[in-house]
Order: sequence, then C-alpha cells, then structure tokens
Amino acid sequence: MNTDELRGALRDGLPALYECMREPQEGVRVRTPLLYPDGGFVDVFVLERGERHLVTDHGDALGWLRMQSASGRLSPRQRWLVDDVRLTLGVDLHRGQLRLPCDDPGGIADAVQR
Repeated sequence: MNTDELRGALRDGLPALYECMREPQEGVRVRTPLLYPDGGFVDVFVLERGERHLVTDHGDALGWLRMQSASGRLSPRQRWLVDDVRLTLGVDLHRGQLRLPCDDPGGIADAVQR
C-alpha cells in the first residue's frame, strides 16, 4: 500500500474530525481531535514497515509530559498513568515512543484511534 492509498484508507476509516496528511519523509500524519492540556493537537503517525504498519506518536506524548516537570523526568504518578494506558490500550513503549504495530490493513484506523 503506497502513501496515497494509506491516506485514503485512513480517511475512509476515521471520523471526519481526523485529518490525514502526507509526511515529507515517510508515512502519514494523522491530526486527531484530541488536545494536550496546553491546547496543542495530538498527532500520530502511520508508517509502513514491510507488510505491517506502525502507529506511533514519535515520542510527543511523553515528551510533553517531561516538559511539564522541572526535572525533565516523569513522576511516579505519571509513570503509573503511562503504564495504565499501555496496558489498557495494548500500546507498546519503545524509546519514549508510544507505538502500536498493526498487521491487518483493515485495522489501521482502529489502531490510530487507540
């Protein structure tokens, strides 16, 4: 599936509040209707990895949390919340990035919403 086909599949599978944009390097950026507490949009990225896709935030969520702390580290409470999100939604944490691999092309929109 090329980038344009991926964008089309995402547009068809996601509500109209989600905006799909082609990334200059690779994949598709999806601007979600979700906002960080400071008003910034939550974006996720869908990347092709061979026969599968990877939905990632490129570290934005944990980076935003770290910026809210004077120490630049997550508090024990924040770590607990991140772990709870990971377990509840089945999302991986890899080098500060929240990631969700997707083997089924029909499940990419669901992975983006998670």
